[in-house]
Amino acid sequence: MPYLKPLPSITDLNRPFWDALKRHEFAVPRCEDCGDYNWVPYPACRSCLSENQAWTPVSGRGTVYSYTISHRGPGAFDAEVPYAIVLGELAERPRPMLVLGNLVNYPVDQISIGMPIQISYLDVPDEDVTIWQWQAAG
Repeated sequence: MPYLKPLPSITDLNRPFWDALKRHEFAVPRCEDCGDYNWVPYPACRSCLSENQAWTPVSGRGTVYSYTISHRGPGAFDAEVPYAIVLGELAERPRPMLVLGNLVNYPVDQISIGMPIQISYLDVPDEDVTIWQWQAAG
């Protein structure tokens, strides 16, 4: 069955992120001067403004910070309603890193703020790309 959802636009700047996802690693920019993680990616560290950053794998563990349930989805997403769109807070610190993604394989009426979640990976069939999703942590 063909994958009908939008695919990412991969550029030289974000290629290390997408390459990490192919290896089933969630990577974020980490400042090599102060050590802080930075998500969402930005050309300079949000703590010290250094441009000396490196893509660094993180645990992918987090908690539900916020969420919404979609009962009507655009295009190919409509086949999966209702589905949960979760803003998950990654465990790494010192700054909160909030990552948006769908929560899969979990009843939408049982989601709660603070519940443990984990990044999971979907290798898109017939495409050379992997995307991330959230799943309940066991």
